[in-house]
Amino acid sequence: MSKKYRLILMILSIISLLVVGWFINRDFSFAINDFWFTAGLLLLILLSLVDQPHFSKDSNIFVNGVTAALSLLLVPKEGRDYIFWLFLGFVFYLLVCSYVLMWLRKDKLKEESKTVQFLSRLNRQIGKPDVIFSAFFLWGGIRQYTMNSSEFNALLWFWIIFMILNIPALATAIEELFSKETYKVNENAIGSIFGVQSKNTFLVKLAEERKTPMSVFDFVEFEYSIDKRKRKGLVLDVYLLNQEQWIKVLWTQEINSLFTSGLEKCEPDVVYKITPPQESDYLKRFIGIVSENSLIEKIRFIYNSKVEISEGQLIELSIGKHNVLYQVVQGITKIEQLERKNESSFIVGEAIQLGEWSEERGRFEQFGWVPNINTPLFLASDISEPPVTEDEYRIGYIPGTNYPVIINKETAVTHHMAILGVTGSGKSVFTRNLISQLATDFTKVIIVDLTGEYKSRFENIESLISYEDADDSFKAIEAIAVEKAKYANKQEKAIFSDNEEIIKRAFYNSIKTFLESDKNKAIFEIPDISNNSDILEYTKWFFWVLFKTAKTMSNFGKRVCVVLEEAHTIVPELNSIGVSDYASKTTVNSIAQIALQGRKYNIGFIVIAQRTANVSKTVLTQCNSIITFQEFDKTSSDFLSNYMGSDFLSVLPTLKFKTAIAMGKAFKSTVPMIFEVPTIEETLYDTTLISDQKQEEREND
Repeated sequence: MSKKYRLILMILSIISLLVVGWFINRDFSFAINDFWFTAGLLLLILLSLVDQPHFSKDSNIFVNGVTAALSLLLVPKEGRDYIFWLFLGFVFYLLVCSYVLMWLRKDKLKEESKTVQFLSRLNRQIGKPDVIFSAFFLWGGIRQYTMNSSEFNALLWFWIIFMILNIPALATAIEELFSKETYKVNENAIGSIFGVQSKNTFLVKLAEERKTPMSVFDFVEFEYSIDKRKRKGLVLDVYLLNQEQWIKVLWTQEINSLFTSGLEKCEPDVVYKITPPQESDYLKRFIGIVSENSLIEKIRFIYNSKVEISEGQLIELSIGKHNVLYQVVQGITKIEQLERKNESSFIVGEAIQLGEWSEERGRFEQFGWVPNINTPLFLASDISEPPVTEDEYRIGYIPGTNYPVIINKETAVTHHMAILGVTGSGKSVFTRNLISQLATDFTKVIIVDLTGEYKSRFENIESLISYEDADDSFKAIEAIAVEKAKYANKQEKAIFSDNEEIIKRAFYNSIKTFLESDKNKAIFEIPDISNNSDILEYTKWFFWVLFKTAKTMSNFGKRVCVVLEEAHTIVPELNSIGVSDYASKTTVNSIAQIALQGRKYNIGFIVIAQRTANVSKTVLTQCNSIITFQEFDKTSSDFLSNYMGSDFLSVLPTLKFKTAIAMGKAFKSTVPMIFEVPTIEETLYDTTLISDQKQEEREND
């Protein structure tokens, strides 16, 4: 029952009541003197139609009781028979019971005791205005005019007609009877507006006798009666509820601009189906609308589109004059409970804000506000790709777009970078391609490779340490180890100093030769020995000499990038290996020293690992830039939580092949981004350097 219907019924009822009263008394004195009027039907009309037309709470019952008690005071003493006292007792019960229930009630009614539930529901039925004051009216009429009088019959008929017209189902039918006439103005009329959501979304009840079928993504036109403006809209959803069909219509200025003309005549609030616009890509880009609980950094949206989207998709929306971009990270299925067990299912997406795209700077810049509910979202449009300087490199693109992910080569090296991901995610191919981009005449790349894989992937790449120098170094390390095994009073210091000098000279000569050569890549290999302690000692001395060369000789004017492939074998967590803590700790400390101070001496790291659990956190935490492919283990998530929010962490296990998340200082955009690695063609130069099994593993990665 609409407000308009209740208002009309109230006015007509009061007028009719006055007419009936004048007909009975031939004057209007009854309006002041007669109980049946002032305490009966007048209160019935006002309370039923104005105060409590739909539902009565315990507080409403209490107010009804107070009003009824006051109206009973109008009955003169000589007319207070036993029925009067029954009414008074009934009213007293309503007052006391409803007041006590108001004090006792603390939870929802269904969570209260059975006694409270029974009394509350009973009071809501017997304490309704149409129950109390109908009884008062009938008793007042009989008491004053007797039951068989024509005066009482007139009042009775008035009461019967009022109660019939006040039945909600009949009221709805009468309203529809009059509203149906408006649908005949145009054969394309489909229904009428009955609600508005967040200014730009309209709810429409479809007419049963409409000639035009309706479906999602149809276009409509209507004139809203509040502001008299004509609008074009898009049907977002179709509901079937209580044997009636409803639709939800989205209106925006952009939808309006798709049409060059409209209907000549529109009845207010009547909705008409119109022909879709020609040559428009609106539906090819439309994704859905923003929903509730959206934040500045993350929005939620109802997915309702002809377009398929997926994790990592870039979408855009307008906030005022600003075009803000978001990246999809999650999709959730939802069920909306309607009335009487009716349900509506839909998908809610979640997207993280990347920001506004700055063409001038070639990056995303954070925007500091949240969009309105029901703001439409679209697939991001392509841009004019920004120029890339000599110090920059495009490592990939946002999925499905030409928005580039750009890395600064110098920052990536000097501020250290970690590249993480499980085998088979595309990590190794990406890393080798990145090394090729970083290696220049000025930036020398040293690859610490214990697998021999890189020799098969880079043409004419040579070992940093010659075979002779490596052999001399290992002999010196073994001599030192033998001397250390002796008791302290039997150790000869000369043996330590002489052999340490051999190691330093061998490593220094090799590093100097490489840095002064025209080669820009070299491999630091571990000789074929089985003693893990000697391997760690050999690696420790190399990094010690490398760092000393950087400090004293400034790398001979060059920048050095050290790539730690299979980092868990070079800088392991102490609890993940079986050799002595001292041997591993000194190696990790040597590398950590470079990680902490390397920027000052133009030296940096790229750490490559499958699982962060087995890699030294002292080294990893110095990496200011992270590229992570697919990951599953909790340790990786715990470490990466320092760099990205929980929404991106939840994406890690589901990242596709050759898809990664980039974040950190080396990237032009400071927010984390999901990006795709372009197809990279690699040449296999020497398959004899790695076993068939290793080869297959590397091919999969």
